[in-house]
Amino acid sequence: MELKTFTNMARLKDMAFILAKYGFGDLLQRLDLPVKKLVHSISPQIDADMDVFQRIRLALEELGPTFVKFGQILSMRPDMLPLPMIRELTKLQDAVSPIPFEDVKAVLEQEFDTSLECMFQSFDPEPVAAASLSQVHKAIHPGAKRVVAVKVRRPGIVKTVETDLNILETLARQAHNNIDALQVYDLPAIVETCRRTLLREIDFSREARYIQIAKSKIEQASDILIPEVFTEYATPRVLVTAFVKGTKITSDMDLPETDRKSLAAAGLRSAVLQILDHGFYHADPHPGNMVITSDNRLCLMDWGMVGRLTPDEKNDLLFLIRAAVDKDSKKVTEMLLNIATAQKTVTVQQLEKDIMDIMDVYMSLPLKDIQMGQLLEDIVQVLKSHDLRLPPDMSIVIKALITVEGTARMLYPDLDVISEAEPHVRKLVSRQYSKGYMWQRLRNNLAAMWTLQKHLPDTLSTILKKIQHNELIIGFDHKNLSPLQKALENSFNRLTLGIVLGALIIGSSMIITTGVGPLLFGYPALGMSGYLISAILGLWLVITIIRGRGY
Repeated sequence: MELKTFTNMARLKDMAFILAKYGFGDLLQRLDLPVKKLVHSISPQIDADMDVFQRIRLALEELGPTFVKFGQILSMRPDMLPLPMIRELTKLQDAVSPIPFEDVKAVLEQEFDTSLECMFQSFDPEPVAAASLSQVHKAIHPGAKRVVAVKVRRPGIVKTVETDLNILETLARQAHNNIDALQVYDLPAIVETCRRTLLREIDFSREARYIQIAKSKIEQASDILIPEVFTEYATPRVLVTAFVKGTKITSDMDLPETDRKSLAAAGLRSAVLQILDHGFYHADPHPGNMVITSDNRLCLMDWGMVGRLTPDEKNDLLFLIRAAVDKDSKKVTEMLLNIATAQKTVTVQQLEKDIMDIMDVYMSLPLKDIQMGQLLEDIVQVLKSHDLRLPPDMSIVIKALITVEGTARMLYPDLDVISEAEPHVRKLVSRQYSKGYMWQRLRNNLAAMWTLQKHLPDTLSTILKKIQHNELIIGFDHKNLSPLQKALENSFNRLTLGIVLGALIIGSSMIITTGVGPLLFGYPALGMSGYLISAILGLWLVITIIRGRGY
């Protein structure tokens, strides 16, 4: 176990108690953690009607903000986790008690090195919202004379998150190495993604930049409203935006049907443009991050978690969606193989047949009855059955599309998603064949070829010279050998210790036969000391082997 895990032993014990309480004590026993005795003494306190996924969600909520965010990030990987678990993780809530106003005031005054009265014309001490990472207060901007939303990071949350992430990293590595059934999920890589995403999310200066990008790219091209950022108040711990007064999206809103339909269509169009046109999109567009303004516009808030797609990724996704809309199973299969990473050899014919089964189901439905989210979920399940894994960014896109459709249907259940999205998808596809776009690609390819031809002769000459002088070295890096390496190291260490013990016993025996003083109980003291040391080391070696089940 690593030193950083021992330094956080108190937190590790708290985690072990919560996990054991929800019936995961057997998992802890298999992870070789220094809390085994504690786990033995804890009886599970779970409802018999709860399934394992509900227990996972409740445990994550009780473990705190880091684990809630970890669960929310896991919910974006439908290509790796079972759908019932994904649906349960989307219910995770991180609402907590607000921090005292004095603490908020202290953060603001420390961040800007001035009094709160000088920063804002007025400041409401009662928070508008409180979450695990931050809380929001209303204030009056002194210069603009406008109502603003002041988002303040909770004091000490960075240290808490980093401590939890360090422990989570160790737990993931232990689970990956000791439990074969979990290796398919690559938990260490998921934790690393969580670390990167979470540390970015609690940096509010980064969120301020994201909002500015969204306003310049997205707001101008759609009917979506994005709050204005006051950059003079943008720091890693504080974010100030225009306060948008509006109504939360719920299924029972008192809103005319025509307004519901137009808002749902606007949200869907915006998502398509964000993902397929700009390649910069809100990664968590659930109803809690949206409000409807008094002039019936959809306002998209909380830009802490965004996604980005490269031009190639945008094109791949665009043609995949186009093929799905056209119900072209062969093209869908081709694009999936181009996007996903195979964990083993894929039988292409069987994959295409499975895709055809899905397409047949949806071909029998009118366009207005096709649920794009369900279609994407079915395709992801087929990928999983063939051990095909989507890149993390592509998984987040699919989750965002599923969430967008769910939010749109909450506004207007009879929304024809395909008909609303199809014109924009076709327009973006046709743009790929426009003269300007094709000329741009040709210029890029010619520039790449020109660069290649300049360096290719020198590169080939260098390789040929190394071959001629027997200096060519080929690197070979075999991954996932760490468990074998550790086992071999342990075996050789025990073998060496056994040889040392044998030599110590033999040497002590030879000294005993000489009768050389000083004597202890009538025997040479040096020989007796050798026997004692040998006995202690031998006993320790036996206990270690038994505890590690190395027999």
